[in-house]
Amino acid sequence: MIYYVEDDDNIRGLTLYALRQQGIEAEGFASDSEFKAAVARRVPDAVLLDIMLPDMSGMEVLRELRAKGNSVPVILLTARQGVGDRVAGLDAGADDYLPA
Repeated sequence: MIYYVEDDDNIRGLTLYALRQQGIEAEGFASDSEFKAAVARRVPDAVLLDIMLPDMSGMEVLRELRAKGNSVPVILLTARQGVGDRVAGLDAGADDYLPA
């Protein structure tokens, strides 16, 4: 199971569609609170995480996840393309950083 946290409905829908077409079980969330509730019910095999979320930044979500000792692989999938953003994401505990 892959969880994808992205507030843009179109981007989230397209990405989930592509994952499911490849036979990958995936669930999407528009906010950090929805994502956290889902993780409390079931820890995913991996997480795709946008940085620019409306309530809490993806970086904060990632830091909280790591602070709780959760080692699930996290890939930051974001429009932010700067080298500083990449370094900050990886330093925060992301396993990879993919600028869109």
